[in-house]
Amino acid sequence: MFKKFLEKTFKYGTLEVIDYDGKKYIFGNSEPFTSIKFHKKDIKKKLYLNPELYLGEAYVDGDITIENGDLETFINIVSKNYNYIVKDFTHHILDLINLFAEFFQRGNLQDISKKNVSHHYDINEEIYKLFLDKDMQYSCAYFHNENISLDQAQIDKKNHLIKKLNINKNNMKVLDIGSGWGGMALQIAKDTGAYVKGVTLSDNQYVTSKKRAKELSLDSKVDFDLIDYRNLNEKFDRIISVGMFEHVGKKEYQKFFKKIYDLLNDEGVCVLHTIGTMHPPSKTNPWIKKYIFPGGYIPSLSDIVPVIEKNKLWINDIEFLQLHYATTLKNWRINFNRNREKISKILDEKFCRMWEFYLLSSEYSFRNLGNQVFQIQITKNLDNLPFTRNYIYN
Repeated sequence: MFKKFLEKTFKYGTLEVIDYDGKKYIFGNSEPFTSIKFHKKDIKKKLYLNPELYLGEAYVDGDITIENGDLETFINIVSKNYNYIVKDFTHHILDLINLFAEFFQRGNLQDISKKNVSHHYDINEEIYKLFLDKDMQYSCAYFHNENISLDQAQIDKKNHLIKKLNINKNNMKVLDIGSGWGGMALQIAKDTGAYVKGVTLSDNQYVTSKKRAKELSLDSKVDFDLIDYRNLNEKFDRIISVGMFEHVGKKEYQKFFKKIYDLLNDEGVCVLHTIGTMHPPSKTNPWIKKYIFPGGYIPSLSDIVPVIEKNKLWINDIEFLQLHYATTLKNWRINFNRNREKISKILDEKFCRMWEFYLLSSEYSFRNLGNQVFQIQITKNLDNLPFTRNYIYN
């Protein structure tokens, strides 16, 4: 069954499979080519029943190794053939079962959200310093072209988002939901003179953000708090959230946008920057959900727009950043591999294999699987922003 499954699904590239007993099978007949080896007898059964989960597990555990070519070529071939994989009848039925099971799972309640955030962000911070830009922006950069450095592209991303906030008075109050290591909040305060409150659920990020604000003498203009956004009750002129919405969870969307409405004053503007997908709503990739981002969910526009409308908010603008995140992830991957020996000493080689798989599979989800980034500009009233979009680009 596994052999027939691969024969049906591999239309792009060529995959050679060396079974645990040494037998070889060839699937596809075009470039590029890669060869993999199975080291356990039950790999075929697991991959047939749930390839999205077990492929990553088998690679990280060393039960699958790349014999010819490299992991990037392999993931490129697999992701290019993904649409054929999901058309397989068995995979389709399992997909429906998983979707049904997700419906009954608990949403990202506050205690769960804190635990999920800690799983990813409260590992040794030195690892992030070894592959992110100097400002430690852990979200999609903005590339005017692919030759721009990662550091510059992250600066350009921050500038682009700040312009979309249209902060036109230096006494404005800004809320940064999911403030990371503080770079966005600090840049807003520095460039506009506005007061910024950043909130995070990560202990590491909170400590680092407070330290950075003090070192830059911005602690009177920027305050960071270790708090769930759902517990805030202040009013703000502007709200920004970059790379946090993917952690909210679909069941919490109503609470999220209701809170945005409650926190914004009547002249308020919110800019939401999130990974999204061009496809209809679907389940979360099980490997990413289990090992990288527990509780994560990548939304479709059809997930987001109805909830915004329901909460009487205006959508003023939506920008799609197509391959910007693929280019960002490529830069992270290059930096990660350059510092792989240092990272493996901080944690271990298995962690490196896991994050190698995570960064590459994420990159190719943007290149081949329809993922992209939405920047959604939201207001409480129709006339809260200028008449044209010139203020963003001038």
